[in-house]
Amino acid sequence: MRRETRADSPGDLLREKLVAFQREIAELKQQAKEREESCLRRERGLYAELFEVLDVFDNIELHLRRRPEPLDKGGQRLLGSMRAVQRKLLRLLSARQIEPLDLPGRRAQVGLCAVVETKSIPGRENEEILAVLKRGYRDAARDVVLRKAEVVTVRNDQD
Repeated sequence: MRRETRADSPGDLLREKLVAFQREIAELKQQAKEREESCLRRERGLYAELFEVLDVFDNIELHLRRRPEPLDKGGQRLLGSMRAVQRKLLRLLSARQIEPLDLPGRRAQVGLCAVVETKSIPGRENEEILAVLKRGYRDAARDVVLRKAEVVTVRNDQD
């Protein structure tokens, strides 16, 4: 007759299986987390590229508004078509809860703005936004800034 050893007892076998399942669960959780992070990186990369396309539209529109002579009918149609594409891109982002940053009071805020240039303008308050060179965007669902707005602000040196 075979005598049961301690390692062969039902409790020990059950414990070994439980430990193996716990390891497998931990590995699966880690793999799921890594896949989710990879998807988020790819998604953010795609958003960054779409933001660049929107920047091009913003720059074209700014350039056209600064022209001394008005656009002819063909130019007006082209501008209208361009704005339609821009609106479609913004709706596409909005459907995924990606929205342009709101800059309350037109003041630069840490975390929302990257100040790329400052100008001294006596009588104006420091950190007042003079121009938005690139719009910032946030993921409203995750409450995360995807890209800071690039701005020009007032900076008056204090003597």
